[in-house]
Amino acid sequence: MELTKNEIKSIQAFDDYFDINKIHNTQEARGQKIQDIIVFSLGRKSMHDSGFPFLRMIGRQWAPGAKPDIKYFDLGWHDHFLCNVKVNIDSYGKNLFRVMPWMGGKPFQVSPHFVSCSTFEIGCMFPDIQPENTLS
Repeated sequence: MELTKNEIKSIQAFDDYFDINKIHNTQEARGQKIQDIIVFSLGRKSMHDSGFPFLRMIGRQWAPGAKPDIKYFDLGWHDHFLCNVKVNIDSYGKNLFRVMPWMGGKPFQVSPHFVSCSTFEIGCMFPDIQPENTLS
């Protein structure tokens, strides 16, 4: 995964433990519980077929009280995302955001079948098929 120096600095301003070399690949993210998601726009240099800039997602996982043991997961490139559950969105800087469950809700669960495609979905619209907080 490639990030600009400014993107890395913006993330590190809120996460002292962030290291680009600690990011696990998308396949390793499958089935994992994610406490929050870092979302950033790749800008207008690289556009999706839809005409919108790509969004890059990085999932963060940690045990409560154990932040030095944070794991990061590459959740791919997307041109939009849907939130079917209540979320809190904070800004980390220019074109950089953190998405997390509202009011300390259950962590997001990455679908065991997760693939990076155009739509990034937080919370399944069909809870009979997948749990409510599943990322797909």
